[in-house]
Amino acid sequence: MEFSNQKTCEEQLRKLRIELQLEQEHAQQLERLLNHDPDTGLPQRHVLVRRLMKMVRDSGETPFAYGIIRLDRRYQRIKYTRDRIKVLLYITAERIKSILGEGNVYQSDRSDEFLFVMENAESEQAITEIIEEVQTAISEKHNAPASDLSFGSNVGVAVYPWHAQKLEELEVNAEIALGIYERKREQGFLYTPELGERFHENEALVHQMHQSIQDGFNGFYVVYQPIIDTDKTVMGCEALMRWTVPGFGAIPPARFIPLAEENGYIRFLGKWVLYQALNQIRLWRETHGTDFFMSVNLSTVQLESPEILSDIETALTTLELPGEVLHLEITESSVMENPVEITSRLRAIRELGVKIMVDDFGTGYSNLNYLHQFPVDTLKIAKEFIDVYPADGGARELVRAIQGLAESFGFNTLAEGIERQEQFDALKTSGVHFIQGYIFSPPIDPAEFEEKYLM
Repeated sequence: MEFSNQKTCEEQLRKLRIELQLEQEHAQQLERLLNHDPDTGLPQRHVLVRRLMKMVRDSGETPFAYGIIRLDRRYQRIKYTRDRIKVLLYITAERIKSILGEGNVYQSDRSDEFLFVMENAESEQAITEIIEEVQTAISEKHNAPASDLSFGSNVGVAVYPWHAQKLEELEVNAEIALGIYERKREQGFLYTPELGERFHENEALVHQMHQSIQDGFNGFYVVYQPIIDTDKTVMGCEALMRWTVPGFGAIPPARFIPLAEENGYIRFLGKWVLYQALNQIRLWRETHGTDFFMSVNLSTVQLESPEILSDIETALTTLELPGEVLHLEITESSVMENPVEITSRLRAIRELGVKIMVDDFGTGYSNLNYLHQFPVDTLKIAKEFIDVYPADGGARELVRAIQGLAESFGFNTLAEGIERQEQFDALKTSGVHFIQGYIFSPPIDPAEFEEKYLM
């Protein structure tokens, strides 16, 4: 009887051990589900936050880097199935871990974003070299079932205690560095106080832009720069947007237009400029009988919008203008972001009679295949080549090559940024059709344009 009781107790103990082991396994599985991303297997952001809090508390003056890796627009454009995206994210996470280390990479709250920490950050140079290695690994092509795809990444890094004394500040500064790197890669991905100052200035400008648009585009105005032929006859003009802000003064287009694109305001500003420019050319046609064209820049954001065709058609119809009066300037890169869709949209725009100019030609994807596919009327030779023309031999060869391509495809050519007589003379000899630059006139307001060229 005693033996039987002992055997029963042992059996019960064994069952209890099994149940305890199962509970521990279930607890571990639950913890993993709560703390790890199901697609990448990486620890989630809240796990990193706990680690960072401890590092800030314990590290003293020993620097460590915190960073964000966000996959670029090429990834965001991928047409994917759930299985394929899981493969892409998992492999990308493995590539990052192989360089930064198994325990140093985390999943952000965004599926296309990773977070990381680097302990004992020795120097900015050392951080830069490692991150460049990470970016190279991410950009390598993927195998099936990802269909040999490739994409890149944008990165922002801030270092404690160099760039921040608190965890919240460290995270914000890495975000600032990431945002600026996405726009201007040449500035690098490491945070600096200058970047922070620029960021906060930009935030203030975005607020001002919102208010200006709400107030009827207050502070925005349009100036016009003549486009001439080689006989110095005005053939058209380019409408250029300007903005003056109280407390800031005149804001260069190179600064405020990217801000407008990032924050979605370019669609309002672009439509406003289109109507301003077309209304101005309508007034000149009615008053002076002019028949020259009006050139208007179209941003990538506008070109990607399905509404752009109806915006243009409505503007031309409302102002009772033929499509031929409008020339739209686009960049090569804006087309190459989504070539099939953008090409189709450009063809529809061109059916309205509108002409298409490719701005900054020669700096992007210029090739015969590109020229053969896209609806183009004029190639606008990039100013950076014209600046050193004709003294620079490379610039001379490039202008000659662009002229040859244009002749082969039946396009016009326009050289912008002409400031010196020798530039004008050499370009005239080269066969360029149109000239634009300060040698003839800077951008001027409508009244001055009318007085100089229409009276």
